[in-house]
Amino acid sequence: MYARFGPEINLALTIPCYSLVDAEGASAEFPSMNPDQSKSRCPNSRVHLQPLTAFTLIELLVVIAIIAILAGMLLPALSRAKAKGKQTACLSNMRQIGLGTVMYAQDHQDYLPYGYAYTWPGQKELYWWQDLCRPYMQTETVYSCSSANPHAAWTDRRPPGTPKPLIKDYICNAQGGAYEESGKKDWVRANGPFINNWDNPSRKMAEIQDTAGTIAIADGNTNVFEIWRLEQVDAWYNAGYGNAFIGNTGDKKYADQGHIAKRHGKGFNASFCDGHAEAIKKSKLGQWTNRAND
Repeated sequence: MYARFGPEINLALTIPCYSLVDAEGASAEFPSMNPDQSKSRCPNSRVHLQPLTAFTLIELLVVIAIIAILAGMLLPALSRAKAKGKQTACLSNMRQIGLGTVMYAQDHQDYLPYGYAYTWPGQKELYWWQDLCRPYMQTETVYSCSSANPHAAWTDRRPPGTPKPLIKDYICNAQGGAYEESGKKDWVRANGPFINNWDNPSRKMAEIQDTAGTIAIADGNTNVFEIWRLEQVDAWYNAGYGNAFIGNTGDKKYADQGHIAKRHGKGFNASFCDGHAEAIKKSKLGQWTNRAND
């Protein structure tokens, strides 16, 4: 028997032959299973083992580096795909909301739902446009944007039988035009399609001169619940008039958004007064007014 070790392990083993002796003293041998082996009942055989191989440390590190590079390439793509899926789901919500708004007007003598409506007299309860349009929606989740974090929630003066809290990730275009102190006379009283109920009638769809070009509902900032002046939309910033407003003050943190939430690839989704929905990167002031050709 001998063994030699080098860069590759090569073992050669000489296997001795054994025979069995029975009680009578006669030798007995096991029959060979291969007929060719009958010529040599007890050959000295050499068994050669294949060389043993293994990863070196350098090779292992190279594999790990390749896996890390592939992961770095794939994870951003998966993240973008996930965000795109959320945007698509939100746009689907907007389509349902847009169609529901049109159906509401058709069933209410052409009147749009209020942006919000107190019960009169006393203002004890408060209905939002989501409550008024609910009969035309398939599910309550249509009012939730999966990209909103956190969700906007309203709990004050909720009427009996309505969700509490009400998720308000989307806000209606109830702006009444720019304020006079803005100095932009062309946009003063250039109101949008919605109006709130302070014991007054709602607006009719017929008052909107360009239904296909007028935004009705849009992705809303978590900290606000409606749009009441034109300076609060991203179009104010896009027009070069200064920061979009949060409330009655220019938004220093998100100058290009205001009450609008650009949570879908630096853009937002919106439904229009004719019922269709779009993804928008930068809106124009004319898209927020009832006037044509703005």
